Amino acid sequence: MLEAVKRTIAAYDMLLPGEPVLVALSGGADSTALLHALTALGYPVRAFHLNHCLRGAEADRDEAFCRALCTRLHIPLTAERIDVAAACAKGESTEAAARRIRYARLHAAAQGAKIATAHTAEDNLETVLFHLVRGTGPKGLAGIPPVRDRIIRPLIEVERAQIERYLAAIGQDYVTDSTNAADVYTRNRIRHTVVPALRRINPAVCGAAARLGTLLRQDEEFLLQQARALLTDAARADGAFDTAPLVQAHPAVRTRALRCMAAQAGMPLRDLSAQHIAAWDALLTAQTPSAVCTLPHGWQVRREYGAVRLTQAEAPCVRPGIPLTVPFDRMIWDGTLRLQVRYLEKDEVFYKTFNTFCVDCGTIDFASLCVRTRRTGDRICLSEKGGSRTLKKRMIDCKIPRVQRDQLAVIADKNGVIAVQDIGVDCARLPQGGARIQIQIEGYGTWHMI
Repeated sequence: MLEAVKRTIAAYDMLLPGEPVLVALSGGADSTALLHALTALGYPVRAFHLNHCLRGAEADRDEAFCRALCTRLHIPLTAERIDVAAACAKGESTEAAARRIRYARLHAAAQGAKIATAHTAEDNLETVLFHLVRGTGPKGLAGIPPVRDRIIRPLIEVERAQIERYLAAIGQDYVTDSTNAADVYTRNRIRHTVVPALRRINPAVCGAAARLGTLLRQDEEFLLQQARALLTDAARADGAFDTAPLVQAHPAVRTRALRCMAAQAGMPLRDLSAQHIAAWDALLTAQTPSAVCTLPHGWQVRREYGAVRLTQAEAPCVRPGIPLTVPFDRMIWDGTLRLQVRYLEKDEVFYKTFNTFCVDCGTIDFASLCVRTRRTGDRICLSEKGGSRTLKKRMIDCKIPRVQRDQLAVIADKNGVIAVQDIGVDCARLPQGGARIQIQIEGYGTWHMI
């Protein structure tokens, strides 16, 4: 077994000679053998044991075994106790919480060192089968990677029978988790029923699964390279991505590019399912000017007029209505918008720009004049020939991204909308020969009324 471990460490560049390593020690046969093997191969070893407080006296027995083992072998041990059942997040299973907490505590205890876990060739086969019956892609069928970031698995090509012979040869006992015998868990049913049946068909089935994993990981790495290149081509300076190159790409590359996009944004990928990716993929070609796809952990994908952006969902920005008097000149809304209001002299020339409007004072109810964000029912008429349309439709016509629509300033009174940032002035408010005010809007997200 030691030779097999040595070959695996070398094949996957797991450890440098003499590199320190932290062993995840449960006290079971696999982790106990791993602890002995790495020590025998000359690596400076530390151990970590987590008591999940899920199996009562049996869990305490396991902890005591690990303490005694490490004391006898003169191996430093960090042992912690966490009530995993009490620490479950809302909707999280005990098994998922145990894994999350265990790896978090392992990384904390490692302090930057490599972490060795005792996954074996059987564990890899069981994982492949588990993913297969659930439905998976090539990455799931590849099984357990020998190396993932700082986590290494030196026993991944060693079968359990080899481990048991090794422990017997050195006279080392171990503890057994009683839940491993219960077929209430899917993985246990696979271990006790499916794997023995496959062994009868092919005694070397663990090796076959390992070879399958190697080939699929090679394919996956190539496709990921293509996906990263695609994402680079689609990237825009504003942090969004052009949809055109994504849509034109092969689906195998495009869907991986979406996962890369999520990873780059800092989104946790564990709960990003195939269904989420499919919905995200469909959003790229949705037959609407803009579309939204909700993802786990409060993330959203938004497609707006040929661009797609991944963001964490935020509550709508509701701006309070602010009364306007004439003259008016100050920054409002946390300094993101400046308004200036003044009367135009009778013969003063009006210079129109994109966000500068001239309004007839006779059309304004000054007692209710205010600046606010859009409201349901808001309408605006930009020309008599075009007729009145809802502000929502006008914003769509102007290709204003959905995420920005609730940020635009609306000048209104009790009779309705007067003018809207980046859209225009209502034609019913245009000068009719009487007193006038000039409205100017300056900069992204900034209104000026002069």
